[in-house]
Amino acid sequence: MTELPYARSTSQDVARAVDPAVTGSELLPYAVNRSAIVRAAVAARTDCPVGALISLGHDHEVAVLEALLRNVRTHSSVVRALADHRNQTIADLAAQRLRNSFR
Repeated sequence: MTELPYARSTSQDVARAVDPAVTGSELLPYAVNRSAIVRAAVAARTDCPVGALISLGHDHEVAVLEALLRNVRTHSSVVRALADHRNQTIADLAAQRLRNSFR
């Protein structure tokens, strides 16, 4: 069975997005990738540029936002904004993170 070009591209992009050798500005194209899986991989990286983390805070995919909220480097302003998210799971995760930051 042959792999679809889109699937191959996505799997290659995920591999690059999680590759520790890909750093800094090299991550930026993956932060705006059409695949939510790739964007989530970038959002989870603790070495993700701050600007990309802020931009990813506006993503519409729950998986991306969940990865972002689990990233310790995500700025508190992004977490506060996500605490008012229309998706209750995201709002709850953000609120929990805010509560934990004051312990």
